Amino acid sequence: MLRIDETSKTLVAPQATEYVPEAAPAKDELHALISAGWDAFAAEIGHPELTAVGAALEPGIDILAVDEAAGRVAVVIIGDAAGPEAVGRAVCAAAAVASWHGDQLGAMHQALQAATPGETPRLVILGAAFDDATLAAVDWLVQVHALQISVYSIQALRFGNERLMNIVSAYPVAPAPEFVTTVAGSPSAPPPGTPAPPEA
Repeated sequence: MLRIDETSKTLVAPQATEYVPEAAPAKDELHALISAGWDAFAAEIGHPELTAVGAALEPGIDILAVDEAAGRVAVVIIGDAAGPEAVGRAVCAAAAVASWHGDQLGAMHQALQAATPGETPRLVILGAAFDDATLAAVDWLVQVHALQISVYSIQALRFGNERLMNIVSAYPVAPAPEFVTTVAGSPSAPPPGTPAPPEA
């Protein structure tokens, strides 16, 4: 991302000090933002194939999504700081969704007719921060019980008059890049010093 310097009429790379950290969005605001800007969010976390089919269709499930090509449901859980409560809800949600039969899935949303009944859903867990114990529990669920879980820490920054959302992969740590996106959902750019992701 480059900043247009109106004084010198040139392009300059923003300095890290130009980003002002802010408190992360509260759970309800984060839920509303992601629900409204789902397509941009899904692309940012590297899963544009996921289509959101509804918010809070069942107690404990914040957003339900589906990969129609793979026939796989994804459950999105939005938690508070630290995250143990969110992981617990995610596991309960996975068990509930895996118990749904085909007619039940199809009755919820047309896109869910492509989902495979009885399959454990993909889990996407979001929150302001996650402590080591929570991430260790996630790793245990992935490594020992073969659940497919992605965990993202949501940070807020201000750049001039714009509020930005920084989405950081907390688990797994290495493969996922970090992005900054405006809360309004406009195209994002990596923070200063972060290499751009390779073209697909």
